[in-house]
Amino acid sequence: MVDDVDVKLVKLLAQDSRLSIRMLARELGLAPSTIHSRLRKLMETGLIKRFTVAPDYEKLGFSLTALILLQVEGEKILDVGEYIARDPRVMQVYDITGDYDLAVVAKFRNIDELDSFIKTVNRMKFVKRSVTSLSLRTIKEDFISPLLRSDNA
Repeated sequence: MVDDVDVKLVKLLAQDSRLSIRMLARELGLAPSTIHSRLRKLMETGLIKRFTVAPDYEKLGFSLTALILLQVEGEKILDVGEYIARDPRVMQVYDITGDYDLAVVAKFRNIDELDSFIKTVNRMKFVKRSVTSLSLRTIKEDFISPLLRSDNA
């Protein structure tokens, strides 16, 4: 069961995952040992999936963001999705409803790299059709849900 302290702890870490146990304890008015055990519980139950950073992919040389929709034959949606997800350029893969079965978000260095990726995907046995759009600019890329910022969560 998640209580108010757990929610506050997740909110603090969502804003800055580098906060030490001591700083979290001070902020929440609890003992460091309490924070440590709560963090362990939140990770074991999967409420906290991981601690991570948000790199600037453009500065790392990945200036193209592609949004790729795929139609997949029959019962192979998860197989195709899991295979595509292994590519390190693929950031997210979603099993979706509608005319397409999978939505893929991937980062590429240049158009030739994207073209090669799309050709490889289109040659896959169970992929029937793909549509690719390129992001012109990022309007919002937030890794901290507004729900975790509000007092309602």
